[in-house]
Amino acid sequence: MPSISPFIIGMILISVIVYLIVRYVLNERQLYKLKYTLYASLVMFYAIILQPIYLLRPRNPYNIRLAAIGLNPLLRLFGIKYRVENGHVLENNKPCVIVANHQSSLDFIGMMHIWPKYVRYCTILAKRELMFAGPFGSSSWLAGVEFIDRKNRERSTETMRQIMEKIKNKSLRLWIFPEGTRNMSETFLPFKLGAFRLAIEAQIPIVPIVFSSYKPIYNVDKSNKSYYWNSGCVTIKCLEPIDTTGMTLDNDLQRLTEMTRKRMVDAYLTIQTTMNNDKKDK
Repeated sequence: MPSISPFIIGMILISVIVYLIVRYVLNERQLYKLKYTLYASLVMFYAIILQPIYLLRPRNPYNIRLAAIGLNPLLRLFGIKYRVENGHVLENNKPCVIVANHQSSLDFIGMMHIWPKYVRYCTILAKRELMFAGPFGSSSWLAGVEFIDRKNRERSTETMRQIMEKIKNKSLRLWIFPEGTRNMSETFLPFKLGAFRLAIEAQIPIVPIVFSSYKPIYNVDKSNKSYYWNSGCVTIKCLEPIDTTGMTLDNDLQRLTEMTRKRMVDAYLTIQTTMNNDKKDK
């Protein structure tokens, strides 16, 4: 019989030891910290690898799709599965403003999951501070992510003007988190007006996307010292586009913002009710 390589034996033993430590030694909080550290390290390392490739076509939003194609197999290792509903509304490749609820940095995994098939030629509006987040920030800039300085009104206005030009001239799509910050409560924060102002000015549709609650599988509650990250499934529901043709800022901006938020909240609650009922039936 052929002999087994000492290297293979060593790797098997290491794997068994790691599994036993993760399964029986680490508590929930320690396991969360381990997973999050691995997640952040993986994203940073991948960002470094991609930068020379991005330099071949800097600031091109197709770079984000390239990142998603390569990252998805690796991100599946973290145990989150996604069920996409009504994804076909994103398949026409026409310019639009995509708005989504923002729960945590794990939104990045869900975005990468749907990007190659549904989103494709689209950029992301992110806060300017992220541009200085090490390799991730510089790689995001090279990938075509748009950064906005929310503390400087003149700069933010100019950024939105430049994005408007790209939307008109290059049929670009834009992904925005209208809550403006991460929020894991059971209701959405008030929406900021920027996404809806841009959609009306460009006369392009708003496409709402709703991520179901992460609470069953992921939570960070510093006040209660509750930390966990388990395997599970997240639903991503794409709602029907909201046409802005004929709308004006004076008459429709606030109405469009509130209508979009209500539709997203209703969809979020419906998803949660369905998921809870499914659990009861099992």
